[in-house]
Amino acid sequence: MYKQDCLTMITQKISMWGNSLGVRLPQAIVQQIGWEEGALVTISIEDNRIILTSTKPKYTLEELLKNVTPEMQHDEIDFGELVGEEIGKN
Repeated sequence: MYKQDCLTMITQKISMWGNSLGVRLPQAIVQQIGWEEGALVTISIEDNRIILTSTKPKYTLEELLKNVTPEMQHDEIDFGELVGEEIGKN
C-alpha cells in the first residue's frame, strides 16, 4: 500500500518501446527511492494501479559458486565447544 502523504505525483506519457508500451521514470522519483539503472523490480497490479517494487535476484547455489576455485576453499574451522542451539549438538 502507499501512504498518501508521501506520494509524489508526476504525469507521464505512455510511449511505444519496440513492441511494448513504456513509461519513463523521472529522475526525481528514482532518486527518492534510490533506484539505479539495472535495478530489478517486480511489477504487480492492485486496485487498478500498477505497482513497481524493488526486488533482489534469486540465485541458485550453482550460480553463487560458479567462480569459486579450489584455492578459495578451506578446511573446517574449529571454533570450540558447541553452545546454544547449533546443528549437530547432542
